[in-house]
Amino acid sequence: GMERAAKVPTRNAITRQEEKMQKRMMLVRTALAATLVLGLGGLSTAATGPLKAPTEQLIIAGKKPARFDHSVHLKMGLKCGTCHHDQDHKPLTAKDIAAMTDSSQLACVSCHNKSRPQMELQTKKDVFHARCRACHQKGYQGKKGPTRCSGCHLKRKRQPLEGC
Repeated sequence: GMERAAKVPTRNAITRQEEKMQKRMMLVRTALAATLVLGLGGLSTAATGPLKAPTEQLIIAGKKPARFDHSVHLKMGLKCGTCHHDQDHKPLTAKDIAAMTDSSQLACVSCHNKSRPQMELQTKKDVFHARCRACHQKGYQGKKGPTRCSGCHLKRKRQPLEGC
């Protein structure tokens, strides 16, 4: 007789779960970029102009607050995606970031945190030490950045900005 064809589901629970995760991550990407644009003094893109660096150096909150200046990095020619990426580690462009509406999700800790055990870098400290120090040691266009603690970390107390 006739053999029954194996029933192949077009959508299973895993696929639906993946779709939900993709939708959530799209929201996270949007929010991540907005944090940079709005919450951290912002890099803004005008339709006809270049990126504009935040007007002041950022002080990243933590046990040992650290300073970061977007303008120094942008003047060297680094792009947003050098540091900022989506959940798939695809670099975010200035356009991606400018299109975001919720700035809180651009913070590193929105993804890099202890609630994601699969993440290699789970704390702000781990992220910055891995990302910044490695880049500073390697250098960019013949220029190297500070690699000693005092190169980024503050010696005196300053009011930290939340966000990273």
